[in-house]
Order: sequence, then C-alpha cells, then structure tokens
Amino acid sequence: MKIDDGFRIQKENPRKKLEELIVPTNRALITDAVNKGYMLASKASKDFPFISGQEGTTDFLSRMKSLAIKFYMKQYCDKGILPFKYKVKPNETKNHDYLLIYNDEGSFHLTINQCKNMNKPAVPAGYRIQENKNFQSYFDFDFNEYKTSDFNDDNLYLELDHGYQSEQPMFIGLGIPKNDKSWYSVIDLAKETPVLRRNFITKPADIKEIDVDTFKEFIRNKG
Repeated sequence: MKIDDGFRIQKENPRKKLEELIVPTNRALITDAVNKGYMLASKASKDFPFISGQEGTTDFLSRMKSLAIKFYMKQYCDKGILPFKYKVKPNETKNHDYLLIYNDEGSFHLTINQCKNMNKPAVPAGYRIQENKNFQSYFDFDFNEYKTSDFNDDNLYLELDHGYQSEQPMFIGLGIPKNDKSWYSVIDLAKETPVLRRNFITKPADIKEIDVDTFKEFIRNKG
C-alpha cells in the first residue's frame, strides 16, 4: 500500500499521531463494532430469502453491512462504550446520509467506508472530499473557497475502511488519508486487534445482542 511521507515536512509522525487519536482500547472496540456489524448483516440477510441468488444480491449485502456497522457505531457512542460523538449528514446530492464520528477535543473526524482493499483510501466521493482537509491543514495551502467541512484545520480527517465480500471483514483499515490515492498512515485493525487483546487484555464490549427486528426498525427509520 502507498504511504505518503509528506508529514516529514511538518516533523510529524503520522503513525504516532493516529495511535494517539484513537488509543488501543478504542481501536479494539471499533474492530468489535465492525465485526458485529458483519455478523448482524449476515443474520439479517437470511430474513430476505427472496433475494438469494438474484441479481443485486451482492449490492444488497454490501448495503446491509454498511448499515449494520453504522448501527453498532451509533450504539457504542450512545452507550458511552466509545468516547466519541457522531453526526448523520446528507451527502452533496441529499440522496444518501453518512455517519461522521468525532471527538470532544475536535482533533479528528472520521467516515466509514466499504472498499475492495486498503491499499489506498476510499474512492472519491463528494462528501469525503468535503471532509478531507488534511492536505490543506498540513501544508498550509489556502483554499478557503473549498472549506465546507464543519471542522477546523487542526481537525484531522480519518477513514475507517472495511471489506469486502466475505462473512467477516478481510481488513479494517483505520488511516489518515492524504487523498484518494495515498495514505499518510494506515493500521489494519483486523490484524492489530488480536495483538492488542493479548497485550492490553481488552475484551469485546459488553453490549446485549441485537435482534434482527431491532435492526430492521433501524433500517426503516433510515439509520
């Protein structure tokens, strides 16, 4: 995967910065939320037998995974399991809402995206371009006409990218994107979390199993 070294100009270590923004315990909890989302989507999809083997099944399951992860991330934030807040925002065409995670300190904001791999950040989308001011923030370019994000220049944009067409995520990439082609730094949480569990004795969040009907209600209410 391509890692950009532009941070050297700022004498900033991107990996260290990322690990400070999302500490080990919270990285492990984020992994839990993504894993549970995949399991819930798989379970819920079995309630829709009419789409089995039909055209569009893959897209349907992908959408279910995205909604289930959104569902769990909101639950984790609402219950104080993760010490973050969130906003549900419309994209630029108002035809899709996305979840934006952020912290009280205003040091980062994060979108969640489903991708084919984590070799590079998620493909360009209007709302991701809008939220990503990392290049401007760290290289002091003045593009005021494009500053449509709710956050200031000290607030790093992060991505949580997961995928792909499997029952469990093959990767969970938490990273600082420079643009849609390169990362400042990225961590595969799917590989890191088992190590964290051994070293920090972290445990999955104690949250009651969500029944499929509750998830369906979440979907009916458009997340």
